[in-house]
Amino acid sequence: MTTQPKKSRRNRPSPRNRLLASATKLFNTEGIRVIGIDRILREADVAKASLYSLFGSKDALVIAYVESLDEQYRAQWAERTEGLDADEKVLAFFDKAIDDEPREEFRGSHFLNAAGEYPRPETDSERAIVEACKVHRQWKHNTLNELLTSRNGYPSEEQARQVQILLDGGMAGARLQRDVEPLRTARDMAAAMLSDPPADYSI
Repeated sequence: MTTQPKKSRRNRPSPRNRLLASATKLFNTEGIRVIGIDRILREADVAKASLYSLFGSKDALVIAYVESLDEQYRAQWAERTEGLDADEKVLAFFDKAIDDEPREEFRGSHFLNAAGEYPRPETDSERAIVEACKVHRQWKHNTLNELLTSRNGYPSEEQARQVQILLDGGMAGARLQRDVEPLRTARDMAAAMLSDPPADYSI
């Protein structure tokens, strides 16, 4: 009779990584405020004392979740757009959103969703959660502005705002419909904008 070797804990992710992974899964699929600490702890197989020693509070864990999503998004977008021209990089924001979400569980932008759960932040930690979401959105705007300014040869912040509004609207519509067609429409509108002779928004 052979016995199965015990599973080694040596290669098990750290408690911090398990907490963040479990929180990410639950927050992405079900929302943030409906998920209690005890549920996260069970999923992560981590003691409550570890959560408070590592993060200090659930809100701090939410901030870490948003910051982790932002870091992953930037890395994935950079990898996706390597070698592309400016127009393709702009449209990659739409393509990434269309490709990333499982159709049967489409929830739209995790950043917009997270910010939307705190419409009137009352504490410093809640304001920090919303600010983390804004940091991600500002990075998108800055990136679009740099791409379009380089492409057009003049400051193009207004056009960057327009593209970002199309992306925001496409994400909001896709979340409501649980379907990516609004994002496809927004992408087509952005592509049409890019194909037109550039207007000098600096005037």
